[in-house]
Amino acid sequence: MTAHHGYEHAQRGSIVSLLTNGLLFLFKMFAGLVGHSNAMIADALDTLGDTMTSTGMLVGFKIANRPADADHPYGHGKAESIIAKLLAIFLIILGVKVAYNSIHVMIFHKLYIPGRIALIAAVVSIIVKLGLFQYTNLLGRKISSTAMTVYSWNLASDAFSSLAALIGIGAARLGFPLMDPIAAFILSLLVIKAGIEGFHRAYDELMDGAPAKAVIEGIKNIVSMNDNVRAINDIKVRKMGLDLIIDMTIAVDKNITVEKGHSITDLVKNDILNKIPTAKEVFIHVEPFR
Repeated sequence: MTAHHGYEHAQRGSIVSLLTNGLLFLFKMFAGLVGHSNAMIADALDTLGDTMTSTGMLVGFKIANRPADADHPYGHGKAESIIAKLLAIFLIILGVKVAYNSIHVMIFHKLYIPGRIALIAAVVSIIVKLGLFQYTNLLGRKISSTAMTVYSWNLASDAFSSLAALIGIGAARLGFPLMDPIAAFILSLLVIKAGIEGFHRAYDELMDGAPAKAVIEGIKNIVSMNDNVRAINDIKVRKMGLDLIIDMTIAVDKNITVEKGHSITDLVKNDILNKIPTAKEVFIHVEPFR
């Protein structure tokens, strides 16, 4: 899949997620308010975060899909990582807010017995979140999107968040009202954790951190299939949105002509671009093999 089509799939996935989370947020907030459940309100705010994340990703993918220009010769792919970083910060702030509210309720004992609608909302949320996780995780891996993959694992943690809310609400309805704000506090920690992990991954990309070792090994295997390449002296790969930018140094027979060396680099470059759809640019430096 080319990066262009990858961005189109990413935008479509963001829209699906945005609409689903938007409707789920409204239902959960209604259930939390009507059912007097702090845990469900906390879970609803978590879903609001997902709604805003989907919106941010949609904007980020649209910017990242813009072609290169004079001011941005490598394109606008970093927009995806910037959006992912900002969304991670938002998740951390949201988690801290939910934690504060939960502690406040526990200290001042503003406890209520949650209504049945809060229990129903928790079950619905678990089912929807697990479905969205499967969809966005598969899509994120298919198009090599860090923002989408980070977001999918946030959805997975949301399913556990809703499970914690379900347990807390159920226990509160059985006569243990303190369990509702305790569940809300646990949810806040999961939100903060997801935010920190997402921030770290986006930070690595913005700092041109190396991709997974499997990506490097895959490139080396492709290059090694060319008999004219005697050695791979150096290889560096960085991620630019959904694209890979590859810099490498290969060694060839020192007795061949410059024209022959240039022909070898063209073959190696074309092999990489054909076999790794996410590779956008390949820069190859040639050295004599000693």
